[in-house]
Amino acid sequence: AFLIERDTGFFDATGALVDVTTASVAGGVEVSMRSEVVDVKVQGGRARGVVLADGSIIDAGLVINAAGPWCNRINAMAGLEMPWSLNPTRVQVIYRALPPEVPRPIPVVGDAAGGIYFRPEAGGGQIILGSILEEDEVETADPDSYNISADRAFIDLKIHALHHRIPSLPHIGVPGGMASLYTVNRQDVLPVVGPTSIEGFAVVNGFSGHGFKESQMIGSMMAQWITGERADFDTEVPMSFFSVDREPVEIRDHTVLA
Repeated sequence: AFLIERDTGFFDATGALVDVTTASVAGGVEVSMRSEVVDVKVQGGRARGVVLADGSIIDAGLVINAAGPWCNRINAMAGLEMPWSLNPTRVQVIYRALPPEVPRPIPVVGDAAGGIYFRPEAGGGQIILGSILEEDEVETADPDSYNISADRAFIDLKIHALHHRIPSLPHIGVPGGMASLYTVNRQDVLPVVGPTSIEGFAVVNGFSGHGFKESQMIGSMMAQWITGERADFDTEVPMSFFSVDREPVEIRDHTVLA
């Protein structure tokens, strides 16, 4: 059995981030690159701002922890004990050349039987290949010190699965790979979003590899909560669905495809 969704595709996530950053700065947002937060100012049970590594202090009426794999450190700085296991998890992807004789465009494919997904890279000259197996999303890593290259055993195994799925795909070039991090919510792989027990301190954590596709909804949700206003295009999903004090959602699939 198979499923085809003809209107699906993929984004250039880096390009999208640059676009959002550019638009935000044009709207008055101040972006501070390479500014490490070393403490969260909490006074009288309320978050008042953050302290940076250079000693400077940013005062704020609201602190939002959207620090990805560093989220646990920020929560600890604020003195927040989270009831969720949010693990920085090393995830690997492979890239290999796409032979010129292969017809373009190739689709985005999730192969449940083979445990892989693959898609064209932007520009069409390469295939990006990864795993959809839960067993390949269990390696907890230090976000400041981990192996950013893909393991050779992982590359060999997934390339074999790719050629098993597409036997006619020519062998060309030497496949390479890289690794980065998901922040995996081990309870139900859904994000934890919204205010916490510390007044003025909110979290947007634990997307488990779904963050890019869920970001529009979460951004809309947070904007409504912060401003108390709602636009016609805003999401109607209630924040309580992802709240810190919610119960884990019963879910069968705990992978990036969940």
